Amino acid sequence: MTNKGKHASQTPGTFYRDLAIMILGILLVGAAVFFLLYLFADEPATGPTTTSTTLATTTTTIDGTSTTEDPATTTSTLGTTSSTTVDVRPPADVTVVVLNSMGLDGAAGRMTNELAEAGYQTLTPADYEPEQDPSQIWYREGFAPEAAALVELLPGADVAPIPDESIGEGADVVLVLGTGYTE
Repeated sequence: MTNKGKHASQTPGTFYRDLAIMILGILLVGAAVFFLLYLFADEPATGPTTTSTTLATTTTTIDGTSTTEDPATTTSTLGTTSSTTVDVRPPADVTVVVLNSMGLDGAAGRMTNELAEAGYQTLTPADYEPEQDPSQIWYREGFAPEAAALVELLPGADVAPIPDESIGEGADVVLVLGTGYTE
């Protein structure tokens, strides 16, 4: 008598049936896991994305009660709304340099005087090449809110991180007066 093993007595074809059942079971478990992940996901990645920045002080009155929010509130939306307050340094803690790229004599000096009167620390104005259009407000790391606040003084300017660290050395924010600037 020979010992053929445990499976030797099975009917022919049961191996393939068992294999098919095992593969089908794996596929069903995988589908169930993905369905549960989709069902319980925190935030689906659909819908519009909105970002807005407010730099002015907001006062809201509801039923005779008044609340005032801090300046520079940033709101981001992706399916839900959240609000974060960003501290903006006072002008006395921000050093600004104005560069003239449009060739209007004295424009950078006049803007520097305006910034000094607003309480900003200022550096000596200078010329800048190449010519910029529109005007630019460039900021060093950590000074984005302060740069955004200066858009009031330079409407229509693009606000972006400083493209070259050697520009306006010693300044936290660099204003470049572009060809569209008018006094």
